[in-house]
Amino acid sequence: MIGHIRTNFKAMHDLFLVMKSRDIPTADEILMASGKKPFEDSIQAEYLKLIEEQASGIKDAFAKQQAKAAVRNLLN
Repeated sequence: MIGHIRTNFKAMHDLFLVMKSRDIPTADEILMASGKKPFEDSIQAEYLKLIEEQASGIKDAFAKQQAKAAVRNLLN
C-alpha cells in the first residue's frame, strides 16, 4: 500500500514520511491527511525540506561506513 501511495500520490507520501517520524501529528497535519485542508506547494516544500534533512543524516552515515570499509580493505 505504501508503494502505491509513493508511486501515485507523491505529496501524500511525503506527508506520511514526516508524520511517521513524529510522536503526535499537528492539527494541520491531521486536517491535510483527512483531506480537509489542501496540501499546497508551499507546505509540501517545507515537508520536502524536512525529509531531505532527515535523509542527509542517513546518507552521511552510509558514506562514513563506506569510507571505513575502504580503509579496512586497504589495510588487509
